[in-house]
Amino acid sequence: MNPRIAFCGLFILCALRSAAAQGAPDTVWTAPTPSLGVNSVQAVAWSPTGESFAVGSTDRWFRLRLASDGGLLYSVLEPPKTHGVGAILYSHDAQLIGVRNQSSGLSFRVQRMIDGLFLGKVEGTVGTDGLVTFAPDATLLATTGGDGTISSWDFSELTVFQVTGTGYPTISTAFNFSPDGAFQTAASQGTITVRRTSDAAIVAELQGGSTVTFSPDSSVLAAWGATPTNEIVLWRTSDWSLLEHLPSPNAAEGVAGLRFTPDGQRLVATGYSPFLGPMGWQQKGFIRFWDVATGTALLTYSRQTDIAVTSPVAWSPDGSEFGYGLYDGTVAVAHTPASGAVATSVVAKPKSKK
Repeated sequence: MNPRIAFCGLFILCALRSAAAQGAPDTVWTAPTPSLGVNSVQAVAWSPTGESFAVGSTDRWFRLRLASDGGLLYSVLEPPKTHGVGAILYSHDAQLIGVRNQSSGLSFRVQRMIDGLFLGKVEGTVGTDGLVTFAPDATLLATTGGDGTISSWDFSELTVFQVTGTGYPTISTAFNFSPDGAFQTAASQGTITVRRTSDAAIVAELQGGSTVTFSPDSSVLAAWGATPTNEIVLWRTSDWSLLEHLPSPNAAEGVAGLRFTPDGQRLVATGYSPFLGPMGWQQKGFIRFWDVATGTALLTYSRQTDIAVTSPVAWSPDGSEFGYGLYDGTVAVAHTPASGAVATSVVAKPKSKK
């Protein structure tokens, strides 16, 4: 074969693969920040009814938008010194919205969905057995009655934090909850401690970072850690055996969030990836779809993603669309890519550790 033809063929193939890897999400709508100040979107959530889409930013603004076109319904400025919205969750009936601000630790504010009216707080407490339990504060109990809305929430959509110690250094622990209610995880200093909720027994101690999520059926636990190898690790929760290592294609990448698709077949990582460009070191945001069964990177979006995708993704009720937030304060909704989409140049399939 003519070496020049072979080289041209290889160049074209690499260019096509690079184009696939550098694609942009198929957006339904985008909305820039209405704020005049600098802010980033850290949290998004989709209503269980599919009608509204909630957005939280570092500038303390909580905003509710129409899920269909991004139209702004209303805005609520969260309390001073709360450092911006870190997580959002809807109640099962979509009538309430929980807002965990960055300074909230183990608690979140409960706001009425229709107008954002503050109703009270759900307070988390770490017991002597290491388990987190939630209870309404007096204000929430008085305004809502019953169990103070405790039965209204899916806590698996929430990550809460406890900071211990004074001065420097302090230790931060991130707590996550399985959808079936069987497990809680406590991630701190590179170790994830898994407790069974029925008796608080420690069933596993895993090496991994504090960015943690369970699959919708609770059968898989995923965690990303920047050190020592910058990778996502998957474990099977039936016996806590290692399933896959998903290494980042760029050792300097940062992951802002992990979310499984509603069917649990894919895992979506969002974050930023630095690179050396004509003007020195730069970075771009990414949204990467991994196949859970094989550990293969299926698709990476890294165009129209600003310098970082700063929130985990949120899914529409039927899973056909997903939303996300960017470093510049923009929020977007896009069509979910077909499960067969493959961008082979993103990263080679890692060796399975089953």
